[in-house]
Amino acid sequence: MKIWIAAATATLAAPMAWSAPLIDLTGSVGYSFNSLNEGTLANNSIDLKGSNATTEPVGLKQEAENGLYAYAKIGLPVLPDIGLKYESLVSSGTNELLTTISYGGESETFSDDVDSELDMSYLDISLTYGFPLPLSTVDFGLNFRSMIGGFTAEAQNADQSIDAPFEIEGAPLIVPMLYLSGSFAPPIPSADVLLSGELKTLPLGDTGITDWNLKATYFAPLPTNALGKLGVEGGYRNYSLKIGDSTLGADTEDFVSDVSYSGFFLGATVQF
Repeated sequence: MKIWIAAATATLAAPMAWSAPLIDLTGSVGYSFNSLNEGTLANNSIDLKGSNATTEPVGLKQEAENGLYAYAKIGLPVLPDIGLKYESLVSSGTNELLTTISYGGESETFSDDVDSELDMSYLDISLTYGFPLPLSTVDFGLNFRSMIGGFTAEAQNADQSIDAPFEIEGAPLIVPMLYLSGSFAPPIPSADVLLSGELKTLPLGDTGITDWNLKATYFAPLPTNALGKLGVEGGYRNYSLKIGDSTLGADTEDFVSDVSYSGFFLGATVQF
């Protein structure tokens, strides 16, 4: 995961290093304060927040961890805009289990305190077109999400573990999604404020993702704003993931899941 964080950080550094005519560059980095709303795995046989130790659904007593996010967008003439986003989204917990759990094609019978983690971190690549309107902009296109985490469970005092990355035949699980966003700059005297919302979704029967956020950005009135604007951003996001037995023809039966996260986020942004 450190490799992905380094790559995202390097991407965000690019807008600060250079800009070119007719190319818009935006970058942001911040922190998400996440909550695990609900979560079940393996056809409801595993309850991420539950506490059952011997009967299904087996409880793992997980809670969401706060995490880093990083975003960059390159606006190009004629060609679609390119967006990159990394998000760390992890829940973890410990519970004494006296039963068998199965996920991702692996199975283990535990009789010990078990540390578990569901890593829903991802890397997004979006290709979008924007339509500027008076005081606002609407963007639409496609988003491709690479799931770079997985599920792990490990006994504290025994050589027992499950390690199930989100992969299909050794390749990362990549999910295509529809993308829609809009932004509005209210005419507030002496204030450079931007209100925006973003939706990424995949409605495909048993498999579906809905990831949306609402955000406010404030740019500081600095003398350097003619070259590039610095600001702060904050908002609220919700991310729901449901994986069915099949996804776009691929066999995802081993990863059947229904998980939902939400929370506030706060970060810094730069715009050229």
